[in-house]
Amino acid sequence: MSIPAMSARMVTTFALAFTLIPIAVGAEEHGSMPNTVEQISTHMGEMTVPLDGSVEVSNSVIFEPIQSFEDMFLRDDVVFLMRHGPTDWSKLDKYDVAPDDCDNQRIMSEEGRADMRDLGTLMARNEILPSRIVVSQWCRNQQTVSELLEGVARLDPEAAEEIPVETDGDLNLLLSLQGAPDVSNLEQIISDWDGDPEREGPLLIISHYTNIEELTLFRLFEGEFIIIDPKRDNRVLGYVRLRSAGPDQGHFAEELASPLISDEQALDMVERYYAALNASDDELLSDVISDRWAVQGLSAGEAEQARDEFLSNLSEFRDALDNPTFAIEDLYVVDGVVTVIGQIEGRHTGTLLGVPATGRDVSFGAIAVHRTEDGQIVETWQMADRFSLEQQISE
Repeated sequence: MSIPAMSARMVTTFALAFTLIPIAVGAEEHGSMPNTVEQISTHMGEMTVPLDGSVEVSNSVIFEPIQSFEDMFLRDDVVFLMRHGPTDWSKLDKYDVAPDDCDNQRIMSEEGRADMRDLGTLMARNEILPSRIVVSQWCRNQQTVSELLEGVARLDPEAAEEIPVETDGDLNLLLSLQGAPDVSNLEQIISDWDGDPEREGPLLIISHYTNIEELTLFRLFEGEFIIIDPKRDNRVLGYVRLRSAGPDQGHFAEELASPLISDEQALDMVERYYAALNASDDELLSDVISDRWAVQGLSAGEAEQARDEFLSNLSEFRDALDNPTFAIEDLYVVDGVVTVIGQIEGRHTGTLLGVPATGRDVSFGAIAVHRTEDGQIVETWQMADRFSLEQQISE
């Protein structure tokens, strides 16, 4: 097996410097990419289910890198190597528990079951269904398959019934009772995959954290999968996970106590903050910022604005600067505090800084510092280059 193309992802994502302008990826630009896929950073893409009333899915799928979309999702000869879905860590596996003894092993949580149903629906909606599934005997893995297929059935009951599912002891938890002695057979299953001559889609393998880390050096969250290319000596092409996925106490205990986790969460909050601003998505913005959020530095004459006041004033700003976007140039994070340096661009279409609309395109620098807490932004300080802006609209 070759060394993975990407180094082991120690909880943090591998792209930290990026431009956070959401770009809708449509058929006119990428003919093979569905319109439910959106680029949300330089390297990251997001898959959603449209809110058309037929199926409600509050979650979304994120993946990296979006530049490898075709290799990752449009080929039948790749392998999705997945860790089972989220489990209830209050109940641990008993010593030497048998793989099918569900009463004495850790099984999926109710939230985890719902997550896997959402994942199945998202995969079906974005047309990335496997041609077949091979799964460990363990109860949590079997439950993962069941919930995934139930999610697929929300949109396509026939497809959910037709996907063949095979249980294979070679995928069982390493070094456990009736477990796989090593990962050689798992590696062979991946290496031998060349697509199914009778069905379209990749191979989906659902195994365990220990097996996957031993084989690939990647440390996966529960319900996350990496995509492997057997034709490139089992090279890892990228990863896919639900936006709600996170570290578990069993395999990420040290990281959970580490600032790395809070920093990753902080980066995610700030990413969604700018994505919401750029997309004029006030609903997403309301989810990202705390109800006790305060922003300082918006104007010289006003020291602080509360959340509701800021949201109500956004429409006036958008009237003054049509289609405003914030492009990140540098980003720093320490202990959950994120500093962002970038450029604001837009067209001057309304009164701004007391100056009537000029119709000019403007671009000016800005710095913002965001303090995050409990998964939301609770305080923001920001400063824009008003002098440069005034020069551009007053000349």
